[in-house]
Amino acid sequence: MPVVKTKLARLLSLIGIDNVELLRDALFNLKCESEINGEEISIEVQSDRVDMFSVEGIAYAVRLYLGMTSPSIIEIENIGFRVYVDIPLKRPYIAIAAVRNINLNEDLLKDLIEFQERLHITYGRNRRRVAIGLHDLDKLPANTIFYRDVDVDNTFMIPLHDYRRMSVRDVLRVTEQGMLYGSIAINDSKHPAILSGDEVISLPPVINSDITRLEPSTKSILIDVTGTDMKAVEVVLNSIIHALTIHSKSIMAAEILYPHQKLVTPNLAWRRISVDIDFISTWLGLEKEYIYHKAGLALSRTGYILSSANKKHLEVLVPYYRADILHQVDVVEDMAIGIGYNNIELEPVAPIEMKKRKAGRIISSILREVLVGLGYTETNTLTMVPSKFLELINVTDFIKIVNAPSTEMDALRNSLLQSMLILLVNAQHLPLPIKLFEIGDVILKCDGCYNRWINEQRAAWVIMDSEIKFEDIHADLYVVLRELMLDNVATIKRCFKPPFINGRCGCIELNSTSIGVIGEVDPEVLLRIGIEYPVACAELSIDQLSIALKSRTRNSY
Repeated sequence: MPVVKTKLARLLSLIGIDNVELLRDALFNLKCESEINGEEISIEVQSDRVDMFSVEGIAYAVRLYLGMTSPSIIEIENIGFRVYVDIPLKRPYIAIAAVRNINLNEDLLKDLIEFQERLHITYGRNRRRVAIGLHDLDKLPANTIFYRDVDVDNTFMIPLHDYRRMSVRDVLRVTEQGMLYGSIAINDSKHPAILSGDEVISLPPVINSDITRLEPSTKSILIDVTGTDMKAVEVVLNSIIHALTIHSKSIMAAEILYPHQKLVTPNLAWRRISVDIDFISTWLGLEKEYIYHKAGLALSRTGYILSSANKKHLEVLVPYYRADILHQVDVVEDMAIGIGYNNIELEPVAPIEMKKRKAGRIISSILREVLVGLGYTETNTLTMVPSKFLELINVTDFIKIVNAPSTEMDALRNSLLQSMLILLVNAQHLPLPIKLFEIGDVILKCDGCYNRWINEQRAAWVIMDSEIKFEDIHADLYVVLRELMLDNVATIKRCFKPPFINGRCGCIELNSTSIGVIGEVDPEVLLRIGIEYPVACAELSIDQLSIALKSRTRNSY
């Protein structure tokens, strides 16, 4: 996780306190770890809290938490720049803004540069996704800015901390920054550049020009952010604006003119999100009246503004710098921080869910003991699987991940059998029979759920052998049901579910509720995924068993 280092005295001064223990307690409650070494403090912040990657962002969050300030909406002063974009091939997006009337000094400049590099390395993926340029606004040759690919041999600039005017190719070839980052955005003899007047003021993502270099005497700062993802570019610009507004709220925007659209950056609009009162009550274990009473202050302590409230919903304004807020559950987590976990008597998990998990742990323990005794080996696999594999075995209604890190991890399983078949593909060289089991989560479609998907804990076991009879897997299922005292009440009814053989598949039911499936995997499916031997499997829903056995579990265990 990102670590922010600064002088302890500077952070205390920005907050407006002199109590170190109060600071450390507030940081802990904001999910930050801190360590003090002499006059310096190191703070480990959450990787999704980009707004707290700066000293100023941390100071503001602490001031909010301590009730020393209240959230306020900041207005843009004026549009001060026009940016004409001839879209660079490898780095198509740009956002620009400026903050005026800042009393820059050595400490602020040092922390600002470190904040810039922290964003580069983490959120910016070492400048490949996002890169930032910081300039002295008063040194800008002109307020009209151009962003385009330039010819690396016929375009010249003075690189930062240098005095020589050199070609862009030489900048990429001889400067330290050019050698480190010059390969990211170059396209044959073209490279993205930001120009003001006739001068190149930045060569993103490599280096700025020396003519707009920041100095301790700088009074106004121009920020340019470029990248391969517009959302990421906006998030980074907003986090920098948020950090600088603790020093000045005089913000100038830019009009970004693309060939087919026009944008204004930064976008400091607060988002509106509706939070369900029942959802808060369930997950925090709090009475609704208590929520009504505490919501405004709790939300304010974590940066939100409570717009309105009724018996069913809270209408909440989310600040422009909180890119990590994606769903009402994120707001509820911050409400818990604002209320104080020490003021919440129940563990912040839904009461029904708590009972289900307690019964689930009992059932899981029994299943492990029984299956190990039957000769199965426990496995522990990821919930992420390749979508191509799921399609090969005729699986539907699964979540496919957008912008997945790889094609091997681009979907979420909705059955444990899917992960176990992947294991078996790679285990065919082992002595037969191969008997594996797993207890883990799957993700199922749920139209009635708040986000249309739900986690379900399951147990599954498979046998792969040169010959398999349905009776082999059925016998082990009978032992499991007997240990759960369900052998006389659970039934198996004929059904068909991919990827099993039609006619050799059964749905396991308890009190007319489906709790699992048993069957032999279709040989055609096995052939498609490259398994040479027959496979049989049984899978049980531990969550469904927990609900069905709640009273039985209480009496028996």
